[in-house]
Amino acid sequence: MTIGAQSGLLAAIVSVAVVLSVLLRTRRGVVTALFTAFSANLFIHFISAFLGDLSGDPLWARTDLISASLLPVTALLFFGRFLWREPLMANRYLRGTYVSSALLLVFLISPWSPPLEAVDAYTPQATYSLVSTSVVIAYAFAGLYLCAWLVWGRLQELESRRERTRLRYLLVLHLLAVSFVLLGMLPGPLGFLRTWGDLVSAFYLYFVSQSLLKHRLLDMQELLGRTLVLTGVALLLATVFGLLVILAGASPEVSLFHTFVASIVIMILFEPLRDKLEGSAGRLFFRERFEMRRKLEELRREIANIISLDRMTKVLLDSPYDSLRISHTSLYLVEPGGASYRLVDHRGAPPIDHLDLASHRSFFEGMKRKPTVVLSETLERQLAEEGAPINSEPSPKARRARQILDTLQALQAGICIPLLGQDEILGLWCLHDESAIESYSADDIALLMAVGEQAAINIENSRLFEKVRERDRLAVLGEMAAGLAHEIRNPLGAIKGAAQYLEPTGRPGDASPPDDDAAEFLQIIIEEVDRLNRVVNQFLDYARPFQVTLTPTQVNRVVNQSLRLIETECEQAGIQVETVLEQELQAAQANDELLTQVLLNLLRNAVEAMPEGGSLQVSTHSRHSTGFQTSGKHVVIEVKDTGPGLDDEAARKVFLPFFTTKARGTGLGLAISQRIVQQQGGELRLRSRSGEGATFIIELPMAETGLPVAEAHGSEQAGET
Repeated sequence: MTIGAQSGLLAAIVSVAVVLSVLLRTRRGVVTALFTAFSANLFIHFISAFLGDLSGDPLWARTDLISASLLPVTALLFFGRFLWREPLMANRYLRGTYVSSALLLVFLISPWSPPLEAVDAYTPQATYSLVSTSVVIAYAFAGLYLCAWLVWGRLQELESRRERTRLRYLLVLHLLAVSFVLLGMLPGPLGFLRTWGDLVSAFYLYFVSQSLLKHRLLDMQELLGRTLVLTGVALLLATVFGLLVILAGASPEVSLFHTFVASIVIMILFEPLRDKLEGSAGRLFFRERFEMRRKLEELRREIANIISLDRMTKVLLDSPYDSLRISHTSLYLVEPGGASYRLVDHRGAPPIDHLDLASHRSFFEGMKRKPTVVLSETLERQLAEEGAPINSEPSPKARRARQILDTLQALQAGICIPLLGQDEILGLWCLHDESAIESYSADDIALLMAVGEQAAINIENSRLFEKVRERDRLAVLGEMAAGLAHEIRNPLGAIKGAAQYLEPTGRPGDASPPDDDAAEFLQIIIEEVDRLNRVVNQFLDYARPFQVTLTPTQVNRVVNQSLRLIETECEQAGIQVETVLEQELQAAQANDELLTQVLLNLLRNAVEAMPEGGSLQVSTHSRHSTGFQTSGKHVVIEVKDTGPGLDDEAARKVFLPFFTTKARGTGLGLAISQRIVQQQGGELRLRSRSGEGATFIIELPMAETGLPVAEAHGSEQAGET
């Protein structure tokens, strides 16, 4: 067998392996079907050339000519759809190729077809055969070069550098394969190029198949690396086979080349066949686990189409709890400031409500070093390997594993999947399966992490949407503020003036004062007008942009001044005030006057929340944030009361303008306070539960000068006023 015949056989077998690989690993579609037809056409050409060279039978030569006459049609159909979604450019030439290929096909199977048997080269019959064969070959190569021109045309249309690189590689390989085969068929010293043409054609088909499988450009370096690995492993298998046969003292019934070809086919088909067989085995023998993976994939696709965060939370918790073997699932989201995570909802046994970074430092430090899942099985295995120490302290590794395991038990979780944002952990998705000791394989974990990635994307999108909505709302409020103030203040002024005129003091010399009822109604009118005027002023304060001058501020001094201003109100309401102020507290970068305004608003709200008495605690401390959302040194002020507290729904809305739980409140105090704190680069947040009081937390950046508060005395550390 000549080397040319062997190269043809290699190209034929590789083309079949490549098509099978594509069919096994992709969904059937138009492009896949056209690639299969194009590759089948090339396979017929390669195998016909090989069998014709091997046997000399003219039937194979005629089969080769028939495949050549169909090649322009299959090539144009594939490249037209491969390069464009709507192959308008390729369609211009397809009608001509349909007609030409049909005429050549009829001619080749008709009685007037050229004789391809060996005849005298100088007879008219031989000349007729040579001319007819040359026309068919020329037509086939013209169609292939036309496809190269289509690739060039598409290359000029693309703007993506990566896609242009792909088509440039594709064009070079296409031209090399076609040109080598053409030059190898011409008489002369270039016949060896036919062998190279077959080999390049096989590599070319592999390149196109990888583009179909990946749905993206394969970099040339990556593709060459795969090809070298493929060739190297095939050569190794062929060499091992040959050596074993020789060592056994026998001669191989098949050549080393045949073994090499078989190895190439095995390597191409190994991965898709493995995936198919593993999937079939999973469905057959491990149906429960296979169903779990299928439903996790469905869950990932489902939450990708959800916009509402509440809807996503429900689906994320219900789907594993109802459809899978999960006995507990819960979702935690990071709170503003990044210091803790709040339980949003759960299914199964109730876990802890809050998970703060300070109390569960080992858990978060391990997750921060390497953001991945936290699995109880791994931690229990670490503890078992460490063993129980006798008369000695456990090792730091064992102690850390025990702390993380305790956190997982508090979360009612066997596995915890972090929902990773760009620079923070947005939330925690916790799952537990009580029915199995080893619940999750590597593939299960990979699918759970994929669901977590999609959930994190949804959370980030929801945040961005809320920010855009808040920005638009503020813009509308700002535009309405001036007009609203003018439209409301004018009639309010007229009403108040008329009411004051009707009062006895408003009409000097009037001897007939109004009766008691009329006087009471007039007083109500004046009070309500004043209240509406205050609402207008607060609304203007909230909507009007303002500049804040920040200086190093002694927070303890501001707290003491604010408490002195409401001291009388607290005594009248029977409220005990306790201050726990950190001595030598570093200065905050803030505005004294605005910070006092915020504190007075929070303190008065606390007093109004405890009309029958209670306890009010104000504390300050410094904190070095190690959270995922904020970092750096901060000064923290906490205002805690023992009032009725707020339920989850009210706590989420408490900072919205015009939302209030008071009978006569405006609903703007906390909204303005939050805006003031944010203007100073800080955060104002609430921690509250119904029936358990409320704690408002102000967190401000520490001043760079780091000035301490020297006047914080021991009585301010833990005293009563």
